Amino acid sequence: MGQALGIKSCDFQAARNNEEHHTKDISSRHLVVRRGQSFTITLHFRAPVRAFLPALKKVALIAQTGEQPSKANMTQATFPISSLGDQKWWSAEVEERDAQSCTISVTTPSDAVIGHYSLLLQVLHRKPCLLGQFTLLFNPWVREDAVFLKNEAQRWEYVLNQNGLIYLGTADCIQEEPWDFGQFEGDVLDLSLDLLSVDKQVEKWGNPAHVACILGTLLHTLKEKRVLSTPEPQAAQEAALLNKRRGSVPILRQWLTGRGRPVYDGQAWVLAAVACTVLRCLGIPARVVTTFGSAQATSGGLCVHQYYNEEGLQNGEGQKGKIWIFQTSTECWMTRPALPQGYDGWQVLYPSAPEGGAALKACDLVPVRAVKEGTLGLTPAVADLFAAVNASCVVWKCCEDGTVQLTNSNTKYVGNSISTKGVGGDRCEDITQNYKYPEVQKITTSLSYSYFEQSPPENSFLRLTALATYSESSPSCFAQEDIAICRPCLAIEMPEIAEQYQPLTASVSIHNSLDAPMKDCVISILGRGLIYRERSYKLGPVRPGNTLCTQFRFTPTKVGLQRLTVEMDCNMFQNLTNYRSVTVAPAPASHA
Repeated sequence: MGQALGIKSCDFQAARNNEEHHTKDISSRHLVVRRGQSFTITLHFRAPVRAFLPALKKVALIAQTGEQPSKANMTQATFPISSLGDQKWWSAEVEERDAQSCTISVTTPSDAVIGHYSLLLQVLHRKPCLLGQFTLLFNPWVREDAVFLKNEAQRWEYVLNQNGLIYLGTADCIQEEPWDFGQFEGDVLDLSLDLLSVDKQVEKWGNPAHVACILGTLLHTLKEKRVLSTPEPQAAQEAALLNKRRGSVPILRQWLTGRGRPVYDGQAWVLAAVACTVLRCLGIPARVVTTFGSAQATSGGLCVHQYYNEEGLQNGEGQKGKIWIFQTSTECWMTRPALPQGYDGWQVLYPSAPEGGAALKACDLVPVRAVKEGTLGLTPAVADLFAAVNASCVVWKCCEDGTVQLTNSNTKYVGNSISTKGVGGDRCEDITQNYKYPEVQKITTSLSYSYFEQSPPENSFLRLTALATYSESSPSCFAQEDIAICRPCLAIEMPEIAEQYQPLTASVSIHNSLDAPMKDCVISILGRGLIYRERSYKLGPVRPGNTLCTQFRFTPTKVGLQRLTVEMDCNMFQNLTNYRSVTVAPAPASHA
């Protein structure tokens, strides 16, 4: 290595650099850094440094990425080792030196192309020698980067936090789905860049808007090509395994290796979560957002027509548009210099059908502000998203004599309770005000689905009411029925605060509120930073009305807000899940 300089080895100081670049959870051995921020390498010489000082002044470093690196497209940079750094271009300066080594500080530009890089050393015009490889990511901590976030709590939540909550159900009964984004798990960085490598325009990988659109398109295509396909009928045990969707990583692995568990086509929210994982992994702040009562297939129109017969059953004939109970999407944070001023900030990944076979142009990136302001001509998908949260639902009654009567039009249950996980905790944050202005008048809902809880908490009731109005003061009821839904209660008790490396005990109880025994009970315990790998325990049967309690111990290893997730399967239920969060304090120096 570097015979002309007598270089024995090059230390990329991965542990130190990764700590400073907020990438230590990705790796402590491979150098992973963020653009616009310096990192250090140390050259170790075979002889005293003074013997090589004249040659050292003629040395240049070369950083290159992509299959065909080129200076013309910013995928290759050649820069000298000097005494002055350059924040706007690749630069290197001597930080310190001793008799046998020289430490060099390398600075990357804040708009550099992301990806896997090779770093080479060249003396005069001789053949360069390879010093090693590193990976460069977007940097929300650097003001000059297009993905800069000024709030540290938001940076932690939208880039570093691997524990997510996705909101499903209805606006009246929002359900939390724990999700493991896993953006720092072993191979996820390589998987994410492999996914991005389908796009051959590597020179555009410095633009987060381009990267986000490519990833959104590919993940949409992943579903359209039925890689995540609807499984054929199969054994109950295998079907249960297919239903387990705890995190993004197995899905990414399946996409790139053909292995892993398929996901049902209907679970579009899973793809929103996977997109969030990849974006966070690459350094783009991202979150999953759920809109309850989302108008779809309106072609940008502001009316959804629904038809019901006199018994209150929906009639699909003549239907124009539809109302989805909930719709999930992925938001990512960045500046948009290509758009008029004022549209920076949160952007919605909006997959759409490709035109003219242009598969990699099938995703639009829509500023949330454009949706709120109704700036319909800004990007192609603004009209669709504006309609999704602002459309009126026109309800028609189909009479037996063949006539159709107008019952009501409203916007109350369209675009309701737009929700995402709050920063720094497990609360649900309502961000409806980001997407639309408050309603100016109260409008009666023509068709409502309401959930409410009874005591004990494991007994839920679904009330289905179909209403039609000829006037707001005297609505008529098509039908109303309360349907009891019984389910077991899975409870977790554990301290809210723990200490790193100190054992912690959690208690799990299962109450059987069914009228039949629960057999073949298995609980699975998982928690990143709390438990090494997933643990599964087989339990005895739980008779009707009885409660089964068990305890287990684990030792937290990671500091900060962590999450313990418990899942139960039995012959009656699958994937009954609950979770608890715990704040892990750093261990005293004597314990570390």
